[in-house]
Amino acid sequence: MVIKSGGENAYFAASNSVSGFFSYYDAIFNAARIGRVYAIKGGPGTGKSRFLREVATCAETAGWETEYIYCSSDPYSLDAVILSKEGQESIALLDATAPHVYEPSCPGAREELVNLGDFWNAELLIERKEEIEALNRAKKEAYRQAYRYLAGLGEMNANRDSTVEPFVRRDRIRAFAERLMQDVRAEETFLPMPALMHSVGMRGEVGFDTYFSDAKKIYVIEDCRGAARYLMEALGELARDLRLKVRISHDPVEPEKLDGLFLCGSGIAFAVCSSEACDFPHKRISMRRFVDTVSMKTLKKSLNFTERMRRAMRQGALDSLERVREVHFRIEEIYMSAMDFDAKEQFTKNFCNRLFGLQKE
Repeated sequence: MVIKSGGENAYFAASNSVSGFFSYYDAIFNAARIGRVYAIKGGPGTGKSRFLREVATCAETAGWETEYIYCSSDPYSLDAVILSKEGQESIALLDATAPHVYEPSCPGAREELVNLGDFWNAELLIERKEEIEALNRAKKEAYRQAYRYLAGLGEMNANRDSTVEPFVRRDRIRAFAERLMQDVRAEETFLPMPALMHSVGMRGEVGFDTYFSDAKKIYVIEDCRGAARYLMEALGELARDLRLKVRISHDPVEPEKLDGLFLCGSGIAFAVCSSEACDFPHKRISMRRFVDTVSMKTLKKSLNFTERMRRAMRQGALDSLERVREVHFRIEEIYMSAMDFDAKEQFTKNFCNRLFGLQKE
């Protein structure tokens, strides 16, 4: 897994999962949290990610804090930014194109559309219509294959989990979770916010170190036969019982499982990963102690076969997503060749000036 470390408040808001594309947009961009929304439209290669980046840079220059939400399929491309400043209405700008389509609930009054398609030459795109359609079909088929493999991975995970569950010491896991949380003070309101640490996409498996870089104390949980899910589940329940403000990282492939928690008040981070994936001082928790591996010896052959199948399904998904990447960037090249980026840059300057009262350099 590649770990991105950019010093940003960065995470994912969607994932490629066992059931297809899974989005947390509704929870993240709800009206209780975000005052104003700018929904960005435009094809691949029209500069949506760059527009988001440039607006975020202007916002930071004007004293706004920024959350960077990256694309789960291409973690080097932005899907959204959230801007906040004391005394000001929070602002979100987001990619509102498929698959994370965003439909305005109060158009004009709360949401505004930004159409970067205004800066392309449609005649040039019409000339390459058949090529674009063929590439879109190839991209769709590659995604379909990836989701089949991810569904297979989910089945293999379920097979492993059902086999291992009788040998997991869940009572000890719960008691251990309570000890880990014993010094955490209760708060007023349980505020869970999806903020995914990991993604499985066109560039393989990628994670952000945001939870680690923001933490005062880090617990790295090394899995054993899928048992980490029970510790994360217990920690999540305790966070709810203590009414904590917490960031929740859902497993990208199986959203019902958690692979990370960040307790905002105490600055404690829990993450399911290897110690090698965390470059910050941390305490390692091995889940092996909570699994009766001795009694499982008779199942070793079956579990090893399941593990081989898990790895094959995961690799099949990654290979299919690599084909998505190849086709995606060919589509981007077509749209980029039809764009008037000078006009788009001028629009960006005017947009930033209107929003923040300054010109983008």
